[in-house]
Amino acid sequence: MRIAAPAVVVLACAALACGAGMNPSNGAKLGEALAFATVAAAAQVAQSAAEQHARNNAPIARSSTGMRLTHDCDNEGQYGCVSVSSSPPGPADAPPQDISPDDAHDYVLGYVNGVRKLNGVGPLVRDESLDAFTQEASEELAQDHRQNQHMIDHARDLRAKSTEVQGSPDGSPPGPLQDQIGDILVRWMGEGPGGMHHDALLRPEWKRLGVGIANRDGRTYFTIDFMAE
Repeated sequence: MRIAAPAVVVLACAALACGAGMNPSNGAKLGEALAFATVAAAAQVAQSAAEQHARNNAPIARSSTGMRLTHDCDNEGQYGCVSVSSSPPGPADAPPQDISPDDAHDYVLGYVNGVRKLNGVGPLVRDESLDAFTQEASEELAQDHRQNQHMIDHARDLRAKSTEVQGSPDGSPPGPLQDQIGDILVRWMGEGPGGMHHDALLRPEWKRLGVGIANRDGRTYFTIDFMAE
């Protein structure tokens, strides 16, 4: 690993990260890479977990937080890696590639599982029925702007202990979906221990995850629901 402020290089070992028979989507790989980048850039030190597990072949990503991932690594072809920079991109940089709404769900799962892995907490799996429930929450938030009201009204419809975290009741300003979601996730983890969103993402009893993303008048409304079984 090579570290040079303001950039941090995170080694990516596809074989260790993916495991036998696993083929995560680009969205999931990018989400996990952003999770490791968040930790590495904040600490400005080598992270052994990131060395072992960071995803390879993630597309270039940027967010308004200044976090940026790219494949431009000075590794002489010896290993796969992504470079993580907290400095603003230069004028010659290629424009960012946004992700599709479908990949955005995997992006969230990859990020959440990435930060859970770095904190010694077990991974989550996507749940289609919880996805549908969570999508309703985001669509309702886009209409009435009342955070967590959907969960308050419909928690009895879920089969197990659950919790919900949502983005701004006014939605995220217009922009690439990847940037909007990435900014929210990085900000949540930036709360640190004791922060409502931070602690919800890391609670060990959660086993399943649902993601809801709604767009209204150009603004994005974002929800994650967690379930204990």
